[in-house]
Amino acid sequence: MIIIGVLHLDPLPSSPLYESYEKTFENALKDAKALAEGCDAIIIENYGDKPFLKEVDRVTVACMSVIAWEVKRETGLPVGINVLRNDPFSALAIAKAVNADFVRVNQLYFASLSPEGFLEGKAGEILRYRRFIDCKAKIYADVKVKHAHHFVSLEDYLENVERCLADALIVTGTATGREVDVEELKAVRNLTNLPVFVGSGVKPENLHRYVGLCDGVIVGTYFKKDGRVDVERVRRLSKLRDNLIKSNK
Repeated sequence: MIIIGVLHLDPLPSSPLYESYEKTFENALKDAKALAEGCDAIIIENYGDKPFLKEVDRVTVACMSVIAWEVKRETGLPVGINVLRNDPFSALAIAKAVNADFVRVNQLYFASLSPEGFLEGKAGEILRYRRFIDCKAKIYADVKVKHAHHFVSLEDYLENVERCLADALIVTGTATGREVDVEELKAVRNLTNLPVFVGSGVKPENLHRYVGLCDGVIVGTYFKKDGRVDVERVRRLSKLRDNLIKSNK
């Protein structure tokens, strides 16, 4: 079970809460170095750019690319990109520029209703764009992504996942920081051979529930203390993961 730490960026230029790119850049590197103390990979998100756009500005792509390049260089860890809210084309462009290892796509196929409006899955266009720009990043696709209302069942998502060519699946709770339904996780695990990740609500108190049911966990909220990544929390969860794996062998 690997741990992917979430690097929540402060507001970027053009977003309503933006203050300073230099400050955003500096905080990103500090948080990335803290995540590197126990995580196996890092995923970078423009989390501070609320309210989110369905298609981000060019400046967001440029600024995230610079940060992602430095994070990859400074930590030496695999890096993923998630451009909120569901802008996989920008994520792939960034991934191509910085040689990122994967991108997260909140709505790869089917559709959902989110606070940002209607999120339409565009797997055909996304996969063709990845091929067109010769990007090697894998696509980690959410199954019934958080912060959205869905029109089809979990079974519908899983029955159609193969035709969408996702490289891995992410299972989340209903919102950021909320725990995953273990029964849903089991259903996903039993119905696919793809790698499966838990994408929300992971903390020391529930980590044991996911051992053997997933290939990794994506952790953001738990690692934060007073708005920044707390290195001690990173180390604590990493050590617990190691101990749980040893005890389950």
